[in-house]
Amino acid sequence: MNYISPIGALRIETSEIGLRTIRYLSIEQGLEEPAPEAPLSESAKNCTALCISALNSYFAKQWGAFNQLRSKIPLDLRGSDFQKKVWGIIYSLPNTYPIVSISYSELAYLANNPSSVRACANICGQNSIPIIIPCHRIIAANGKLGGYGGGISRKSWLLWHEGITRGAKSNFYYSNPPQTR
Repeated sequence: MNYISPIGALRIETSEIGLRTIRYLSIEQGLEEPAPEAPLSESAKNCTALCISALNSYFAKQWGAFNQLRSKIPLDLRGSDFQKKVWGIIYSLPNTYPIVSISYSELAYLANNPSSVRACANICGQNSIPIIIPCHRIIAANGKLGGYGGGISRKSWLLWHEGITRGAKSNFYYSNPPQTR
């Protein structure tokens, strides 16, 4: 199912297990690619409905409702045990205001593998469920945004939307709305 958000079209895909993918679509993809067939099972339909409700709450800045709805969405994560561990850490970042970000090195430390900073950054890039698993909140230790699978402009917008401020060096990115940059 396609979902229109303030940062563009998103494609939501579910399986019998749970939410599998939230994928950013380009304008061309949104116009040209047909949405996958609607989920057939009741559990997949319920998962899609929960995801849409959670995203609506997120974009409305209803953090409590977003957190409550998000916690009810079953996830169909596909990856190694270490990838799932890192995604689990990112998933567990608080969604209460003020929302905070952490660095890739802090993420590696939380994963009990401080030397895995690069691996953790790659795992963030492989996150197939952005926003629900908020990998956009992971930034470089120097305060720079780093990469993001949906593009730096979306990462910047999501951080701005959440009101995340961190580090004087990068304050411009977090304190100004993306359209003014």
